[in-house]
Amino acid sequence: MKTLGRILSAALLCLATVGIASAAKPDVVPLGNDTFSITRQAKTAFTRDTDKLKADATAAAQKFCDDQGKQMRVLSLTGKVPMFSTGYASATIIFKALNAGDPGLTSPLPSEAPAGAPGEKSLTSSTDDLYNALLKLDDLRKKGILTDEEFQAEKKKILSHSN
Repeated sequence: MKTLGRILSAALLCLATVGIASAAKPDVVPLGNDTFSITRQAKTAFTRDTDKLKADATAAAQKFCDDQGKQMRVLSLTGKVPMFSTGYASATIIFKALNAGDPGLTSPLPSEAPAGAPGEKSLTSSTDDLYNALLKLDDLRKKGILTDEEFQAEKKKILSHSN
């Protein structure tokens, strides 16, 4: 009976370890050019408070920048609440981690440009497009469709078009 208990305990410990390892995912996603993304997702479908998720994502981004000795420049902060039972609420912050005195800290963002500036897209759509394009590109690399060299070349193209 003792042996059966030990085997059962060992099996449960292995299952718990595998569950924890598979649930872990990167917190800060580098997007290149000193730009990063953090997404916070609700733990249940009943949680609908995107303001709290946005605050959590912002605090995590600030801590990341503080740990790096950098200053944070928020590029976008978005919240998403899907229809009930189709997913969990989430918030995503896209930010730059810059050195003190970097001109990027004070330069106007695209959405802060004067009204009627030709060819300017809204900040949210442009950063969302940038983020999605980089995620798709990374997915192609992970699937083996793109080599690391091709991935880096395409990432440079995407980031150069965003500036």
